[in-house]
Amino acid sequence: MTTPDSQIDIIFSLLESSGFPRSLQSVLLPDWVTPEVLSDTATSSEIAIIIAKRLGLRVSPLLAASPRIELLKRRDVKYKRSIPSKLKNLNAASSIAVSVAESVASACQVEFRAFVDNPKILRQEILHSFSGKWLGLRNLLMACWSHGIPVVYLAELGINVAKMDGMVVYTDSRPVIILSKASQLWAWQLFILSHEVAHVALGHIAPNEILVDEELSENSYALKDNDPVELSADMFALELLNDRPKATYTASDERVNFRELAETAFQYGRAQKIDPGHIVLNFANHTGKWEVGYAAAKLLQGDNTSAMNVINEAMWQEIDTEALPMDTIDFLGRVTGSDIE
Repeated sequence: MTTPDSQIDIIFSLLESSGFPRSLQSVLLPDWVTPEVLSDTATSSEIAIIIAKRLGLRVSPLLAASPRIELLKRRDVKYKRSIPSKLKNLNAASSIAVSVAESVASACQVEFRAFVDNPKILRQEILHSFSGKWLGLRNLLMACWSHGIPVVYLAELGINVAKMDGMVVYTDSRPVIILSKASQLWAWQLFILSHEVAHVALGHIAPNEILVDEELSENSYALKDNDPVELSADMFALELLNDRPKATYTASDERVNFRELAETAFQYGRAQKIDPGHIVLNFANHTGKWEVGYAAAKLLQGDNTSAMNVINEAMWQEIDTEALPMDTIDFLGRVTGSDIE
């Protein structure tokens, strides 16, 4: 004779069938929720409340006699840069990203101020306001936060939990940019961030909308999309980073190695205030020499900390942690793979 499933087992099975793998438990639930606690029917309501809060779901439908999933708030979702052969189920990542965005937006200490919709003017503003050898990841992050636009990195969420590369969640008060590409390279995160900045600056997303860029990689890096929205975001991003539209880079010697490419990019980037890492990835995209481009980008980054750490450090410095309950701070730490500074 088998014992009936507990309420929590039923809820997790329901979530799993809706695209929320059980591996999410380690991210969604605090440390005190052990297997023993999960088996205690007395805690079912409390655990359901935590799950609902962190996935943006209504609590009562989860606890009904026949549990069901019901979103707390309906949002229009725009999926972009989807590659047909690699379609992902992004329900889990998107739901968590929305929850994170709303929490961080509520703790943002700067009033939202829209970006100018001209990439050249925005570039001048950033370079004037935030020092740096070029327009790179750190000063673009600082510019976003100075406009009251949080930027958050969404780390690994568990086995078989697919993620997007970039996303914008427009909360009640402001847009929030989510970066989630699994790359430590500053140059990769810089391009994705500039692409999402473009979506915000060009008005591609309105309050209570979500725009998901599923993949921004070798297969879909820049100026390779027939979607006019994505193409305009690429063009904005390229002009923002390079001070000229449709910027591309080649080498006079087709046999260029990664060390030569890195040195040339560094010298040119320093002179023109263009991130050398972006130059070598742009070169890789234009020529198809991704192996050389990656190696050059890694060489240029050297021993600097990972891009994820740079993004996380900025978040913890910019939000008012006292405005958030401790369980939310713990949740932010889990999903960003970081600790409060």
